[in-house]
Amino acid sequence: MKGHVRKRGKKWCFVLDIGKDPSTGKRKQKWFSGFPTKKEAQRALAEKMAEINRGDYVEPSKMNVGDFLDEWLVSEVKMSRSAHTFDMYQNLVKNHLKPGLGSASLDKLTPLHIQQFMGKISEKDLSISTINYILRVLKTALSWAVTMEMIPKNPASNISPKSGHRTTMKTWTAEQVNRFLQTAKGNRYYLAFYLALTTGMRQGEILGLEWSDIDFESGFIRIQRMLEESSQGSRIVERTKSDAGRRSIALSESALEVVKQHQKEQKQEMLKRGYRSDQLFVTLQGKPLSSRSLRYHFRSCIQKADVPHIRFHDLRHTHASLLLQQGVHPKVVQERLGHSSISMTLDTYSHVIPSMQKEAAQTLDEIIGK
Repeated sequence: MKGHVRKRGKKWCFVLDIGKDPSTGKRKQKWFSGFPTKKEAQRALAEKMAEINRGDYVEPSKMNVGDFLDEWLVSEVKMSRSAHTFDMYQNLVKNHLKPGLGSASLDKLTPLHIQQFMGKISEKDLSISTINYILRVLKTALSWAVTMEMIPKNPASNISPKSGHRTTMKTWTAEQVNRFLQTAKGNRYYLAFYLALTTGMRQGEILGLEWSDIDFESGFIRIQRMLEESSQGSRIVERTKSDAGRRSIALSESALEVVKQHQKEQKQEMLKRGYRSDQLFVTLQGKPLSSRSLRYHFRSCIQKADVPHIRFHDLRHTHASLLLQQGVHPKVVQERLGHSSISMTLDTYSHVIPSMQKEAAQTLDEIIGK
């Protein structure tokens, strides 16, 4: 292997033989420039030769970041992720990553470029979680570029997520929950609201439920599938958001009664309208219910009940908050929610369990005495 240093104008550079071009058989040379001193160019030459000897050298890609991201979406994300995830990634690439970094050359992308990009999108009307999600997607894409030997290392690997205050979680009080349920009782999808509040299930998990998931004898509901929605349509998939999401949740006696009533009404409707379905939640035509339709009914019931407006997902937060405030052990709440770890549960709901600290202090008084 050969390489030498030379001066170009006011800067120093070096040229390195990197083997033969397999298509032509001719020797390939690579120039590396921009070094302020001869000594720095010599040091860089030695490091690059060591990389080649170790087999670590990757010839940089000439593709720009925008074209690379399009390739990554099609070749990696579409093949290995859900349609819903593909849609989310594609939207972030289209609306944020390509406008901010798309024209940069992939092999010239630096941590500084990415840090400056993060600064610019932080000035937009985006939540901290969205900004950090954009960074996470970029890191994932560039890691794939390293795996595909398009670049030698990931320039985003050391960029830290943006810190800041979380959006205040919106939940209902027990009184507001009861007022809402009383108002929603006549709604076609009353059971969906009831399950969200009494089990903490995610919206997709509720909409993916089939009657075989309900164990009436033991009073448990099994979460093993979910409704997945994307621009290509919706479908029930035999999986959950995570491994921890595949779980069984105990139903209260009142919840079980609501489930039985819903089943009775659905059987009557199927006979009347002539459709068959194994799902708990369907339209009047027997088609799978979309999240958009469920949210429409939810908002309508909120307005009638005159309770604070919250998202459907906040019913899950309400469920967890009410249990923790009543002293239910966080491990039980974790299992009901399908969180991967108890630390995730405690981190998410730490603001609603200050009473546990007081109880701990009182317990110590009882043990040690005054």
